[in-house]
Amino acid sequence: MLEAKIELLTAAVIELTRVMREQTMLVELPASQAKEVLKEVSVKIEDLPNDKPKSQPTPDTSPVSSNESEPVTYDDVKRITIKVSEASRDKAKAALSRFGVKSAKELSPSQWVEYVHYMTRVANGEVNPEASHE
Repeated sequence: MLEAKIELLTAAVIELTRVMREQTMLVELPASQAKEVLKEVSVKIEDLPNDKPKSQPTPDTSPVSSNESEPVTYDDVKRITIKVSEASRDKAKAALSRFGVKSAKELSPSQWVEYVHYMTRVANGEVNPEASHE
């Protein structure tokens, strides 16, 4: 069994060596000849088999900039903080600490948009502020 694997690996090395030599030859050819050779061996990417399924687009979870939405007010900050606190006081505290504060009153107005977006994700269960990787 080991001999069969060695034989397969040897064959692969020989094939790779052959391909590398061909690539080296293409580099040494004049540009016009190299283009002709490449035309002969080129394959469209679409023609290659692909067993992997196409990935689905992911929804945009980036914060909405203030010019794309209504301005965020302290009432918005207060409302989302209360909502998260009612679900889990520990999550609310952890989320606040991520913004370097112990109370929503300590947030600066420049932090409100990002904070409301983050807390909305916490309220929806998309983010766990107690987890270290978030």
